[in-house]
Amino acid sequence: MGLRAVLCVLVIPLMIAVVSGCAKKEEPKPEASPTTAAVAAKGEGKALFEQKCSVCHGLDRATARTETKEEWTSIIQEMQEKKADWISDEEAARILDYLASSHGK
Repeated sequence: MGLRAVLCVLVIPLMIAVVSGCAKKEEPKPEASPTTAAVAAKGEGKALFEQKCSVCHGLDRATARTETKEEWTSIIQEMQEKKADWISDEEAARILDYLASSHGK
C-alpha cells in the first residue's frame, strides 16, 4: 500500500471522530419543575383570593393574620356559607393553598 493510502486510512477516521465529537449536541429541554407549578398555583390562588374575598371585605383583614391550614379551611368554609355559590369548592381549595402557604403558621 502506498503512503497516500495509509494516510487516508488513518486520517479520514480521525477527522470523522473529531468532527462528530465537536458537533453541538442539543440539550433536552427541562420539564416544568414542581416549584414552577407551585408558584403558578400560588399565583392563581392569590388572584382568586383578591377577586373573591375583596367583594365583602378588605384584603388586609385576611392578610394581617396567620392561621394553620385547618383554621384557614374553617374560615373559608364560613365565607362560602355567607354568600352561596360565590366561591366554589375548587376555588376554595386554591385560595386555601395560597393562604396556607403565604399566611400560614
